[in-house]
Amino acid sequence: MITKLDHVTLIDGIHETPLADAWVLVESDKIVRIGQYPEEAGPADCTVDLRGCTLLPGLFNLHVHIQRRHLAARQQQVFRVGAAAVENAPDTYRIVWAMKNAWRELFAGVTTLRDCASKNRVNNALRDMTRAGIVKGPDVLSCGFGIAATGGHETHRYQGAVEVDGPDEVRKAVRMEIKQGADFIKFMASGGIGGMPEHEDPSWAEMGLDELRAGIEEAHDRNKRTTVHAMGERSILRALEAGVDCIEHGVNLNEEALAIMKERHVFYVPTLSGITAVADRELRSGSRELGELIQRRVVEPLKQSIQLAASHGITIGCGTDTFGDVVTEMQLFHACGLTNMACILTATANAARICGLEECCGTVEPGKRADLIIVEKDPLEDLEHLRLVRKVMKRGVFADLDWAVQLQSS
Repeated sequence: MITKLDHVTLIDGIHETPLADAWVLVESDKIVRIGQYPEEAGPADCTVDLRGCTLLPGLFNLHVHIQRRHLAARQQQVFRVGAAAVENAPDTYRIVWAMKNAWRELFAGVTTLRDCASKNRVNNALRDMTRAGIVKGPDVLSCGFGIAATGGHETHRYQGAVEVDGPDEVRKAVRMEIKQGADFIKFMASGGIGGMPEHEDPSWAEMGLDELRAGIEEAHDRNKRTTVHAMGERSILRALEAGVDCIEHGVNLNEEALAIMKERHVFYVPTLSGITAVADRELRSGSRELGELIQRRVVEPLKQSIQLAASHGITIGCGTDTFGDVVTEMQLFHACGLTNMACILTATANAARICGLEECCGTVEPGKRADLIIVEKDPLEDLEHLRLVRKVMKRGVFADLDWAVQLQSS
């Protein structure tokens, strides 16, 4: 069956200028032809008139913990309470929440998720069910558990990471995550904000160079990409020296780090919207002192790091962590000086490169997977228009609730 998406403005993720009055032909799960009137597309089995709309590649969310997003009972809770309540619930609850949350992401235009650590590998389970067609939703890339030092990040209020000490234990943990199906490996190189103020601090460098080097080498030997939770300068530089592929958060990027990232093409996923939301919730309904501390020591330096990364030509990707969302993340990038088009690329072409999926998605081109989002108004005029989703196409099929709930047995 050939579907024609007709009379649409096309942002393809490649060119700086949109293609006006365009058409896109989709056959099965692939984009087969793209053109612009007055050139005719030829016959199609189904034509969808999209006058006034803008078509883009399906969006990526590069940093989620999918089981703990969008939960109504947790909407007003501060992170240190709400996240722990979710992660310490039974796994049977958490997989249902993960599936529901994945649908919510999809209907907002996110066709690919990169899950950056889940207690008991619920992220792997969601990915496996999606790939097998048992449930429908966004594609999921999963790291399984994170890998942390004893007492490190994601080991305090709940266990989102395995605890290791020394290069040999790190190697064994990497091998285990790969055995359990990890698409990539995530290391917790620094403290974070989830265990503040009692258990951790973003400035702490929690894994040694020898540990990171061993783990990254082990992952690379098995053709797995690596990323690292790293907030402070020491942890960032240590991870870069060890050969990591991507920095998550990167609150304190200095010139030395930026030079290495530029030279080695290291990717950067800041998650500013998620971190800002943690601070805002503390200010609103938790500890004002902690909220102000996070704003001062994490949010403001992170904004500066994003500005520096953009000025150095670092590839920036869009990820939200627990409380953010992709549109807000892009809007915050815009406030840091990125153009609207550059912001869109963080969630499309850049994101596909970060995941190693640039050959199959992230841009609108013939031969690419038909993961597409159609919005009511032009997001180059206002990124807020990305919330006006008319249709989402996932692998050539329009994704709606009726489609999503047609579950299959294994």
